[in-house]
Amino acid sequence: MRKSFLIPLLTFLCVSLAPAEPKAKVSASVRIDQLIAARLREKERKPNRVASDEVFVRRAYLDLAGRIPTMEETTTFFQSENPKKQEKLINTLIGSDGYVSHQFNYWADLLRAKTAVAGNNQSIPSGMAYERWIKNAIRENKPYDEMVYELVTATGSSWENPAIGYYLRDYGMPLDNLAITTQVFLGTQIVCAQCHDHPFDDWTQMDYYHLSAFTYPIVTTNNHPLQKKAFDLLEKRKGKVHLKQQQDLRKAFSEILFPVRFNNVIETPRKLKLPHDYQYDDARPKSVVQPATLMGKEAIVSPARSTVDAFGKWLTSPGNPRFTQVIANRLWKKAFGVGLIEPVDDIKEYSQASNPELMTFLEDLMLELDYDLQAFQKVIYQTKTYQREAVLEEPVPGEPFHFAGPVLRRMSAEQIWDSIVTLTVEDPDTPSAGRELFAERKIKAVELIAASIYEQTPGEFLKNGMEIAKVQKELAVEIEAAQAKVQQAREAADPELIKEASEEAREIRRRLYQLVEEKVYQKELTEKLASVEKASLLEAKSKADDSEIVEGLASAMESEGQGGMMSMMSGGGNYGVIDRLVDTMLAEQKEALVKEREQVKNRRIKQWKITGKDNLRNYRNFAKLEGKMQRASDINSPAPPGHFLREFGQSDRELVENSSDQASVTQALAMLNGPVLGAVTNKYSTLSRSMRGEAFKDRLDIIYLSMLSRLPTPEERVIFREAWTSDPGTGTVSGMVWTVLNTRQFLFIQ
Repeated sequence: MRKSFLIPLLTFLCVSLAPAEPKAKVSASVRIDQLIAARLREKERKPNRVASDEVFVRRAYLDLAGRIPTMEETTTFFQSENPKKQEKLINTLIGSDGYVSHQFNYWADLLRAKTAVAGNNQSIPSGMAYERWIKNAIRENKPYDEMVYELVTATGSSWENPAIGYYLRDYGMPLDNLAITTQVFLGTQIVCAQCHDHPFDDWTQMDYYHLSAFTYPIVTTNNHPLQKKAFDLLEKRKGKVHLKQQQDLRKAFSEILFPVRFNNVIETPRKLKLPHDYQYDDARPKSVVQPATLMGKEAIVSPARSTVDAFGKWLTSPGNPRFTQVIANRLWKKAFGVGLIEPVDDIKEYSQASNPELMTFLEDLMLELDYDLQAFQKVIYQTKTYQREAVLEEPVPGEPFHFAGPVLRRMSAEQIWDSIVTLTVEDPDTPSAGRELFAERKIKAVELIAASIYEQTPGEFLKNGMEIAKVQKELAVEIEAAQAKVQQAREAADPELIKEASEEAREIRRRLYQLVEEKVYQKELTEKLASVEKASLLEAKSKADDSEIVEGLASAMESEGQGGMMSMMSGGGNYGVIDRLVDTMLAEQKEALVKEREQVKNRRIKQWKITGKDNLRNYRNFAKLEGKMQRASDINSPAPPGHFLREFGQSDRELVENSSDQASVTQALAMLNGPVLGAVTNKYSTLSRSMRGEAFKDRLDIIYLSMLSRLPTPEERVIFREAWTSDPGTGTVSGMVWTVLNTRQFLFIQ
């Protein structure tokens, strides 16, 4: 390093005699632009023009935060004179709460993540734990190879290792899960080879079974070792157990373990065998299959290492180039609308990238960044290529696309919904504290029940099982009668009778639940409850008296639009002592949430100048509406049938990336007459409050800046003015918003 105290002559001589410094290495973003430009020149095409600020800011927020920008975010970007404001915006958005929400929707599609991850609503605790795990992995920017390794090697219970949701999602279907693994992480659709040699690829049925042998030891189970130990103990005491008694005990054990179903994944020593109808001459039917890989370096299998671990290391290794290629290609498609290799999840040995040099560069970049997905995406989104105007022509399947700019795309269902949420509520990116508390409650409840069961001795478990078997016998006649009544009601197609019969059946189940609680869980959990309540009481005495807030918990939650969430947080189960215990353990978090909502309400009443009974009533109605206007990532996944998200093509999470962007009549009706317009134009919505007291011209400007991130053109101003003159209703908030909401400009990412 040159020193400032060197004399000018010496400095001159040193500089003159020193060898020329090498040229500075170009940034990764610049190198990508160079490779794109070279391919465009080769194909005698020109890149699109650089997009305007109006187009770029809206595109960046939709692609990275999953929603349109607010009017304030748009105008702040417009007013910035920073020559690198595009780069600054991208760096701000990547890693933000909005980014986490949007990325979760993307990964939920890929991983087919569901709130009820398996079976039915029994699996909600594990589904919520899995959802939280995915969000945390995104928020923490967990390296992609680590994330995938943790998924494919996950075992344990949902509250200890939520990543087991990956296997629970394909409960009892290990071979199908392996097909999903290859599709998502290796971009290879090998599923056809499960039954026969692949008709369009090189994979054989034996290849499929070789690969499946790695993870076949992973078992999703609703059983527990205590069952076998209890039976062994019974046989030791009484000798051979009568078949009927075995059946009764199994039924009783199943009832005891019922509340912890779909929460456990274990690794076993079981071996995979070929099917009984295997028809090829390279092996005999039902013969044991040894694990072997499809591509890249062979996995290292040894007696000291489980095959599952060997598979995870092989799958995510740099020595498996397909793993790196697939994620680089997927993220490129996410940014530009089309992959360098298409289809992204059906790559074959002969598949060619539309720009091979760029594909290689992106793979090398992913490795250089150690699978840091945020850093990788910053490189992509900071390219000039991304900042260009969209390509309006739809890519032709089978023909290479050369990226004169990103592809014009319709928003996803989640982007449309989250954009409407942005127009309605304050701070649209803030994660739902209510959902987090709901998840914690569900997970904590099942963890407590599991602990009360799993910590029993075989003798205790056997004794409890025998008592529950006795109860089941006593209720058997009532249960059969209730089931018969439900069946008769269904055959008669009588809605009222079906409702009545179903409620009777549920009441019997509730009684059974309560009896199981009393005989199996209550003693231990009651003692724990007493201990926790004593500690909570002592803590409460050391604090100021907040009894008014605690007593008003339910009404406060309801007034803030959280009535439904309140019922989920404060109960909704059938185990009284467990509900009380969980409520006590989470009382502080619950109280903090209520306090926060009370503070928000009081601030709004003051800032929004809400006075009079009518306005207070209108605000309470808005607060209830606001409780439903959560980001898509904070709504049960997938949303229930009939929900706006499902109408606009949200994936049902049954197949990988099963969403749709195709238009339909029901979508048009939802936009024309659905509840979303009422939400956006409610007098307390973000958009409506920003227009309060404004004249027609300013209202129109605010609507355009809020919804389209631009000002209206002179021609658009004339159209709205003429419409308003002929029909003043068109100049209302509802009229103008309705018009813009139903334009293609609102629904498309330019």
